[in-house]
Amino acid sequence: MHTKRRQKIRLDPKIYRTPDLPCFVTIATKGKQKIFYHQHLTEDFVALLRTACKENNIPLYAYCIMPDHAHFLLSASETKGIIEFVREIKSRSTKIAWRHGYGGSIWQRSFYDHFLRQDEDCRMVANYIIHNPVRNGIVEHWEDYPFSGSLAYEL
Repeated sequence: MHTKRRQKIRLDPKIYRTPDLPCFVTIATKGKQKIFYHQHLTEDFVALLRTACKENNIPLYAYCIMPDHAHFLLSASETKGIIEFVREIKSRSTKIAWRHGYGGSIWQRSFYDHFLRQDEDCRMVANYIIHNPVRNGIVEHWEDYPFSGSLAYEL
């Protein structure tokens, strides 16, 4: 009898630990719950993200926290790989969600990643990420959305 194995979705582990190689990461909430409609939870998550990037020297070129998912454009640092960083963010943010009254896991099991190719401009991808709330009709101008930005660029 065959047991169904999970399909391997990750690239060579070394790539996730390569500094200065921008990666576009999308993490969805479990069941696409819109938990980030809760303003105080989202503010706490953004604060955690900013702090964790600084603690780990992770370049965060862009981020956008949408109601049911989060986008990051980041690179590994000398001390922390992308997979470990995402795992840490998911764990620490789940504990924050618990303090806001949520129970159990808040994130889907894995995450989507796309490493930028040489012909992809990091600033253009960052711009694309921060305009997500505009494309989704949440705000008219990206500057009006408090849960997106960059720790690396003036956008």
